[in-house]
Amino acid sequence: MRAMTLGEYVTALIARLGEADPEALARMQRVVGRRRARIALDDEAIDVAFVPHGLDVQPATVDAPIDGEGATSRETVVALLDGRLEVTDAILQGYLRVTGTADDVSRMFVAIEILLDVSARAPALQALAETLRGAAPAVPATAVSPWEAQSREDEMLARLGLLAEDGGG
Repeated sequence: MRAMTLGEYVTALIARLGEADPEALARMQRVVGRRRARIALDDEAIDVAFVPHGLDVQPATVDAPIDGEGATSRETVVALLDGRLEVTDAILQGYLRVTGTADDVSRMFVAIEILLDVSARAPALQALAETLRGAAPAVPATAVSPWEAQSREDEMLARLGLLAEDGGG
C-alpha cells in the first residue's frame, strides 16, 4: 500500500473533521478565513486555503503568495496527537516552526488547537492519525524548567515583535 502524500492526508483530515464535528470545521473556516498557508511536513510542502467549494490543496511553489507557514516533522505531529507534546512546547523546543504576522500565526494556532481537540475524541481522526504513527519515532521528552520556558517564550515573542519596547505590559 502506497503511503499518503501530505496533500492527501490534509484533505482527508479536513474531510473527517467535517464528518466528525461540522461545528468545529465551521469554526476553523471562520478563524482561518481566506488565508493561504504553507504546511511543510518533513520533506513535503503544500499550500492550503479554504475556498467556497471546500479546501484547496496545491503543491507549494516559491512564488505563490501565502499568509503564513508552519513546518514540523511527522514525529512531532504524532506527539501532538498523542498528547505527549503541547503546541507551545513544540515551538519552544524547536519542533514546530510557524511564521507570519502575529494575527496569522495566532489563527494558525487556533486551527491547530481545533484539530487537536476533535482528534482526541473522534475515532475517524484517530484512525487517520495511525497512518502517521506507523513510521514516526518518538519525540524525546525533555524537561524544561519554568525559567527556561519563560526565557524561550520571551525570545519567541521578541522574534515575532510582540514584546513591548519599554519592557512593560
